Amino acid sequence: MKTAATVPSVLTFEDWSFLQAHLLWCYEGEVAVPNRRLLSQRNQLSAWLLQAGSVTVRRGGQTWVARPGEWVFCGPHPMHQEFSPDARILSINFKLEWPSGDSLVEHILLVPAREHPALGRAARALLRFISKRFPHAGTDLRPRPMELTDFFEMQKLFSAWAQAYLKTMLAAGVVPARMAGLDPRVLNLVRRLDRHDWRVPFREKKPALATGLSAGHLDRLFVQQLGLTPHAYLQKRRLESALAALAGSEVPAKKIAYDLGFSSASHFTHWLRNATGKSPREVRAGSS
Repeated sequence: MKTAATVPSVLTFEDWSFLQAHLLWCYEGEVAVPNRRLLSQRNQLSAWLLQAGSVTVRRGGQTWVARPGEWVFCGPHPMHQEFSPDARILSINFKLEWPSGDSLVEHILLVPAREHPALGRAARALLRFISKRFPHAGTDLRPRPMELTDFFEMQKLFSAWAQAYLKTMLAAGVVPARMAGLDPRVLNLVRRLDRHDWRVPFREKKPALATGLSAGHLDRLFVQQLGLTPHAYLQKRRLESALAALAGSEVPAKKIAYDLGFSSASHFTHWLRNATGKSPREVRAGSS
């Protein structure tokens, strides 16, 4: 039997504040036919509570099979998923990741729901709130208009569920990936990049001037700390935004292209195909 794990070291409040925690959707019901059997191109975490039927997950030569009464936790990597025709689930999709894009958790794990009642209670509380406020959201939660009070209430409920999720992972022996302390100048640039308006060209000299470093020095420091250049980090975020928008909404690809700073839908399609090998329509059809 695995012993409970603990986080290997304590981070500062500032370090933890850079953990990006986002709820993408929470719904309960049957699995849509297009999503029952596919190679899921993933950049998010998923938690499925099987209520009926079964699901088989395959990744890296390993296979997991879950049945009613089991939670399935999936990491942010491509995997094959196959739900039975009668499958019914409570599904929560979310992100817990560092500025580098590294996920806090990457494992696939099956756990009996009865052994983790706090996880189920937190999931139900989150589901009740979303079902009441946004009854037709499904997997299209992020573009839904909401009041600020609803936003904070949902964040509170999601945080409670994420805490129960992490406690469950720790109890199973999964240690979350930690972030090494980052240089404050790199953190400041990450803040700027995460707030970047895609319709405005990125000029590397501007953030460098704010730090007192040359663009080259800041670029090298960024690579040392996060393993990629500021421009590559920004493009990674741009691709993640594109994939998330296509997978999580019915917003037209042309509107997504404009929001991401592309001059035309065809330019966006060409860029996306170079990055993923797929068109916007193919990405949307293959998302779960």
